[in-house]
Amino acid sequence: MWMCLAPLVLVGSLTTVQTSWHHTASHDGAVVEVQTCERGLGLHAKAATSGLYALGAQYGFAWQSGPWSATIQPSAGLSYADHPVHALPLRTQFEVGLSAFVGYRDWRVGVSYWHLSNAGLKAPNIGLDLIAIQAGWVFTIPGM
Repeated sequence: MWMCLAPLVLVGSLTTVQTSWHHTASHDGAVVEVQTCERGLGLHAKAATSGLYALGAQYGFAWQSGPWSATIQPSAGLSYADHPVHALPLRTQFEVGLSAFVGYRDWRVGVSYWHLSNAGLKAPNIGLDLIAIQAGWVFTIPGM
């Protein structure tokens, strides 16, 4: 099978990254993420209460030691803002990210970096940087 199916559901808190050279409006709030799996090639969907959404693919590099696990996931895809955002002059953007999770049995906690940008398709190309602290559960499907 080219893509695994062991769904991972995560909920957490989203914080907008603000720096002196990159200050944007706050898009803080709750975030929910669903993945087809955390290991290998998978798909993800994200939704934030601040009106930001994403759909894309990720690849999970995972290590297991007894009941403990660690996973790193680079990701990329498309994003959508349901309202005008100065830092995102187009409603449909690109998204890239990196997540790191630590797990015990089927539980996961982690941190994710999420960057939204139009990749220079329209000025201004300020972009939006977000950090999410998340916790969740892996659902193991028998026979998969």
